[in-house]
Amino acid sequence: MVDPLPPYPPALDAWRFPPPPVSRRWLWVAIGSGAAATVAIVALVTSLVVAGSSDLRASIDDPEIIDAIDAGCETLAAGVEPVSVDGLAVDRPGRIEAQTSVVREVVATWRGLDADLRASDEPFDDWLDDWDRLVEARDAYVADLQSNPNALFEEPEVDGEPIVDRMDAVMTGCPVPDTLLHPDEGIARRA
Repeated sequence: MVDPLPPYPPALDAWRFPPPPVSRRWLWVAIGSGAAATVAIVALVTSLVVAGSSDLRASIDDPEIIDAIDAGCETLAAGVEPVSVDGLAVDRPGRIEAQTSVVREVVATWRGLDADLRASDEPFDDWLDDWDRLVEARDAYVADLQSNPNALFEEPEVDGEPIVDRMDAVMTGCPVPDTLLHPDEGIARRA
């Protein structure tokens, strides 16, 4: 047979002994840690609120501009990607120019946004200027191809930094299509 359990609660008081002495220094350490944690949490929440309600200088974040960029990127993808530049040397300049004209139209649409709206999102006009630099470089490349069918495309740089890196850094979600940056891919393979 099983012995019955002892009555609950136990007959002896477990708290009859006084707690061990605690140094007062630990009290101040606990108070200081709590205060430091409170200050850190308040600073974090404040910085998140301020960052969420203001224009971030390093990124394009205005919803209206982002919507226009998304629509333009869809146009770029639909108009640029299907045009292969890896063709015969005779028709290569025409194909490159066809791609570049799509880029010109999209950039013109973006530049057509309200000037105040564009100015409200600081890096947007610089981003558009980089698109213009890409168009100018492609135009120069087409001119070079007229005299030298083996000419190679050079990606433009600003202050030693490739423009595609600058363009991707503003976090638009609209990467530059590879075919715009490498119109000489077929030439490079043949060389």
